[in-house]
Formats: sequence, C-alpha cells, structure tokens
Amino acid sequence: MDIAEQIKKIRKEKGLSQQDVADKLSMNRVQYNRIETGNSDPTMNILRRIANVLDINVVEFFEAKNNGTEAHTVNEPLLQKVRLLEELDEVQKNSIYNMIDTAFANKRLKEALSNTMSITI
Repeated sequence: MDIAEQIKKIRKEKGLSQQDVADKLSMNRVQYNRIETGNSDPTMNILRRIANVLDINVVEFFEAKNNGTEAHTVNEPLLQKVRLLEELDEVQKNSIYNMIDTAFANKRLKEALSNTMSITI
C-alpha cells in the first residue's frame, strides 16, 4: 500500500471527509484529492500537516496493515529513518523536512528542464 492509499485509508477510519481534511489544511479539496489519488506527491511538510490533522505519527503513512493486525513495511530502512526523524525536536524536524523538500524540488526542476531540452532539440 502506498502513501496515498494509506492517507485515504486512515482518513476514512477517522470518519473524516476529504473536505474536512482539506479545510483543516487550508487547502482546496481538489488539491487534497490529488494527494490521495497519487496524482500529486506531497512534500514532507504537507505529510506532517496531514498527520497532525489525522492525529497520527508520520510513520504510519509508511506502514501497511496486513489483515488489520500485523504491521509490515515495504521499505524498512526508510521507515527507520522516519521514526528517527520523529524523535527530533520541532526545529530539527522542520530543518530536515525542508532539506528533503528542497532536494525533491531540485530533482523535479532538473527533470522538467531535461524534458524541455529534449523536446526543443
């Protein structure tokens, strides 16, 4: 189960609508829907905000339940790192999440520029 599916599953378990969560995030419902459907990759800061609205730990987005009982993960090393991040104070967490978001933004920009360059050549 991917992060988008986990977000949707947990939101439904909490009895919240997409509009409820979007409102608490000060986000448009369509924008939030794109996150749940996997059409938009949320930043780490957005994941933290969604986790806060759902009253869970960010780690739960990276865990999947097997038959509703046993937790297992697809990427255990990533989960361990997220767990360690959650132990840091807020300032440290925000700094690291901002670095992660910046790295992904740079990667997307490079990909977009590369695609543009290959189209125009």
